[in-house]
Amino acid sequence: MDYRVLESLRRKFDEPEDVEGLDVTDDAFSAENETAATTVDLGPFPLTELILKDPVRLDRMIRESDQQVQMLPRLLATSLVAFTIFGIAMTLVLSAAGVWPHLTPIEQSLATSHPWLIQFERHDTATFWTPWLNGDAFRLIAAYAIGLIAATGICLPSLYFYGLLAGVRMTMLDVVTHAVKSKAVAAITLIGIIPIYAALGLAIAIFSLPVLSRDAVLLLGLLLPFIAGLSGTYSLYRGLSMLTDTMKPEQKLHRQCFLQRLVISWCGVYSAVSPVLIFTLWQRLQA
Repeated sequence: MDYRVLESLRRKFDEPEDVEGLDVTDDAFSAENETAATTVDLGPFPLTELILKDPVRLDRMIRESDQQVQMLPRLLATSLVAFTIFGIAMTLVLSAAGVWPHLTPIEQSLATSHPWLIQFERHDTATFWTPWLNGDAFRLIAAYAIGLIAATGICLPSLYFYGLLAGVRMTMLDVVTHAVKSKAVAAITLIGIIPIYAALGLAIAIFSLPVLSRDAVLLLGLLLPFIAGLSGTYSLYRGLSMLTDTMKPEQKLHRQCFLQRLVISWCGVYSAVSPVLIFTLWQRLQA
């Protein structure tokens, strides 16, 4: 066979196929890559990395209905694990300091002149493992893990109605997903704060600090979930702000500020409900 015929056939087969009606452009490839990029492994470590490194991408992902169903239990599990770790760390600090909180019921504190709801009592006969043996450690862990999640569930209807007042079109599943996502962000932030607080707890165990300073450091530890919750508040606002694209263009400019105020109001409601719920649950478990 002639060499020129073979070369012509080779060139013909090497040329890209021209399919009529198919426009393969760079935009199409970019869209395909972007779609593939949104499909990530939803394991605990990749999800934690996504929360820390690319929160905006996480907010875009949880707007998809199929992603919401998959990510909701994983975000909830992340929150529960993080709050459990906090409870363990706080128990270790209290055990190292040789004290344990004594809770006075709220109704008893209001009926008497007893001003303090929480007092840190020292037990000379107690050992480092006493809170684990008598169950006090498990009560603390359960009070925080269950109380923080339950407070979010109690306040969810108000968040849904606040969103409707702001003009944001969202379903109840959207509200639940964004609220649980903000809780997971706060839980991851709490894990990052624990090593810093552990240094203060070590100082309590090593040095003989005044009782007032010791109690202030221990009380700060019990308030750490609410301090870390500020990051969850910002995450919630950022996620709900992305939903303003469902508003009409003439309403978006004015309603966005209104939405910010409503989110802050909801966080105020949650900040009032969650400490009372945790304290009541903890006190009932101790009783």
